[in-house]
Amino acid sequence: MISTIDKKRLRKKILDACVARQQILIDDFKERIKELTAGQQTNHDESYDQKDLAFNSMQTTEVNALNKELEFANAELDILRILHLSEDVARDHVAPGAVVVTNHHTFFISASLEKFTVDGHLYIGISTSSPLYKAMEGKTKGETFSYSHIAYKIKDIF
Repeated sequence: MISTIDKKRLRKKILDACVARQQILIDDFKERIKELTAGQQTNHDESYDQKDLAFNSMQTTEVNALNKELEFANAELDILRILHLSEDVARDHVAPGAVVVTNHHTFFISASLEKFTVDGHLYIGISTSSPLYKAMEGKTKGETFSYSHIAYKIKDIF
């Protein structure tokens, strides 16, 4: 059994790992956008043919899509930073900032994140707008919920 102090430390490590992963994602988006826009600027001075125009149009579309993803990633990072303000608060029910251990997975209620590991354990970051979160919201240790035809039992929350 993990002590309350160890659970707080682990939750902080999980949160720090999420922030680091999100920052890497943001940096990757920024770098790709920079590469695409630099390519457009160098081609800007040259004469165009139809292939160049089509290629530049595709690049512009990709840059616009990446900018939308970048905005979303920055918003998710803001959520993680806000959770840092309450990282020492004990969690006894499913709410933002909680680590929810179930019989199937361990979830970190924060932002939409792919699976990640901390100290050799697998976690899944889910946002409060996800249907999975809505199914478990407010539940406490020992309670059950189901999502997508799967029954979950909450083994621990911290």
